[in-house]
Amino acid sequence: MQSTQEPADIAVIGAGIVGSALAYYLSNNNKTKKIILVDRSLTPLNGSTGHAPGFVGQYNDSAILTRLARDTVQEYTTIPGGFDTIGGIELATSQTGAKRLQRRYDSARAAGLPAELISPEEAARMAPALIKKEDVTSALYFSSDGAASATCITRFYQDEARARGVECIEADITGIHKDGNGRVDGVNTGTAGFIPAKTVILATGIWAPELLPNIDTPIPIVPVAHPYMYGPYHDQKKVPSPWIRWPDHHVYARDHGPFYGLGSYNHAPVAQEPKDTAIGEWISEFDNTLKDALGFIPPETGLTPRETFNGIFSMTPDNLPLVGEVPGLEGVYLAAAVWVTHAAGTARFLCDVLEGKEVDGEIKRGLDPGRFAGRDGKTLRKVALGGYNEIYRVGGAEL
Repeated sequence: MQSTQEPADIAVIGAGIVGSALAYYLSNNNKTKKIILVDRSLTPLNGSTGHAPGFVGQYNDSAILTRLARDTVQEYTTIPGGFDTIGGIELATSQTGAKRLQRRYDSARAAGLPAELISPEEAARMAPALIKKEDVTSALYFSSDGAASATCITRFYQDEARARGVECIEADITGIHKDGNGRVDGVNTGTAGFIPAKTVILATGIWAPELLPNIDTPIPIVPVAHPYMYGPYHDQKKVPSPWIRWPDHHVYARDHGPFYGLGSYNHAPVAQEPKDTAIGEWISEFDNTLKDALGFIPPETGLTPRETFNGIFSMTPDNLPLVGEVPGLEGVYLAAAVWVTHAAGTARFLCDVLEGKEVDGEIKRGLDPGRFAGRDGKTLRKVALGGYNEIYRVGGAEL
């Protein structure tokens, strides 16, 4: 397809936290290249970034995710208002859970992360409005963890990228276009016509599979429904409480400052095809899911749902993102199924790949979008959904 426009060297599709970070790092390292950032909505953010609770737990049973999370926190802490090092507490309510926390403590320390096993009483003192100490048998405290303001970070990356010459375009991508040799030469849009580009990066999250419909290698990104709630407004404390997780029960809570938030994975997994935003229709089953989750909060806190929503996010069969060149599509790269916890580290990693720098081979293989080649797509989808309820036990990090 011919175009009178000068082709962009790199077109980043998707202006959530991952795509915006890519635009920022690429423009910082390639000052002479033309880089564009394209999204159907730059304001507001319609993808998962726009509703992410922002929990950032760095330790993961996956060494790859731990590395990406640590790199991400290092980046977030340099952004004004981007990251609050409030710490995080995991709670066990059984002896089995306590043994699991002991293993996670040992592994986190071995990975070089600060971790401390604390008493139920100490945990309750740190977050009295969120912890019923009589239910707790053991607690694990991660002092360097915290909460990320995903929208603040994304705006920072976009503003800095613009200042470095990145052009931000609002347009709805309808497909990738290839030249006669099968190499990408741009993207088609519904509102801005054909946008020529030498390299295309899809940072489109839950919508990524829609833009890769005709490739032989499975891209098993499964959008799933997830309930979260905001509680009533209250007087804000000077220092927010650490985030709280109950891994035994797939429940988590966060002090958002003027209100508390609560979410749960303790329900049957629900695959949900996204529409225009990553907020799906409310599912009636979620009422009971949140009611059960509220049972872990002290009654005197008075936590009730002021606002509930179904936040759609991505699952994969191995709980790892898909990052790298797409098999069979020369010049097309993917950075999808990436959570806020790992966004900046992942963006920097992909920038290094694009610039031909030497990268960690284990991470490159682990994130390779082609790693599911030869496997059945329906089976992969089933495996990805099956991991939803075990997201803590396999070391899953939060949105």
